[in-house]
Amino acid sequence: MEPASFEELFRTNYSFLCATAYAVVEDEATAKDIVQDFFLYCWDKRSMIQITKNFKSYATRAVRNACINYLKKRGKVVFNDPSSFMEEELPAPVDDKELQETRDAALWAAIGRLPLQRQRIFLLSNRDDLKYRDIADQLNISVNTVKTQIKLAYQFLRKECDWMIVFIILLLLFSEKK
Repeated sequence: MEPASFEELFRTNYSFLCATAYAVVEDEATAKDIVQDFFLYCWDKRSMIQITKNFKSYATRAVRNACINYLKKRGKVVFNDPSSFMEEELPAPVDDKELQETRDAALWAAIGRLPLQRQRIFLLSNRDDLKYRDIADQLNISVNTVKTQIKLAYQFLRKECDWMIVFIILLLLFSEKK
C-alpha cells in the first residue's frame, strides 16, 4: 500500500472511526488512541493484511473489537456477568422527528447535487421503483449504463452522507447523557 493511499484511507475514515470508538468507550482521548493504534497496526502489517471487501467495514469491526478488548482489560465489562448489561444502560430509542427531517433534507440535497441524468436514473429506480430494463427503455440507453449510473449515484451519496452518520452518532451520544 502506498503512503498516499493509506493517508487517504486515514483522512476518509478517521472521524467516523473515532465516533464509533467513542460510542463504545465513552472517552474521547481513549477513542482517538484506539483508532490511532489501529491505523499504526494497519501500516505496520500492510503487506500482510488482505481486505477482501471494503476498508470501512473492516476498520469499524476492528476498532469495535479493540474497544471491547480495552473495556475487558479495564474490568468495565464482564461478558459472563449478565448484570454488566443492565437494562438502564441501553440507549433510549431515538424518535426524533427533527433528526429524521434533517437527515431527509440532507439526503435530498445530496441527490440534487447529482448530475441531471444520473439523478433522473437514480430516482426512476428508487423513487418510482422501475426495473433497470424499464429505465433503459424509457431513456433509450443501455441497461449497463443504468447500472453504472446507479452505482455512481450510490458512491456519491455514501460519500456525501458520511458526515450524517457521525452527526447521528454524536446526537445519540449526547442525548443519552441528558
